[in-house]
Amino acid sequence: MDGDNNNRRKGDTKVGLTLRILVAVYVLYLAYGLIQGFGETTGNDRILIAIAIGIFLVAGGAILILSAKKLIRKEYVDADEETGDEKQ
Repeated sequence: MDGDNNNRRKGDTKVGLTLRILVAVYVLYLAYGLIQGFGETTGNDRILIAIAIGIFLVAGGAILILSAKKLIRKEYVDADEETGDEKQ
């Protein structure tokens, strides 16, 4: 069962990592939009929006950094490698 988790974790593809990067950029863009409208809010809404901004920045930044790092280091499975593993 532990082998399944290792294979699943190593199953990142180039397309999957690229999509994660695009999602991370979108989440960061949403945080930017919240930051722009932050000055117009008051009271409890201000606290909730500040929390949302923090979550979006941390999550988007983490996804972006980790996925870009894997993509740059080529820590992903190509289609050819997947086929080779299945034959063995």
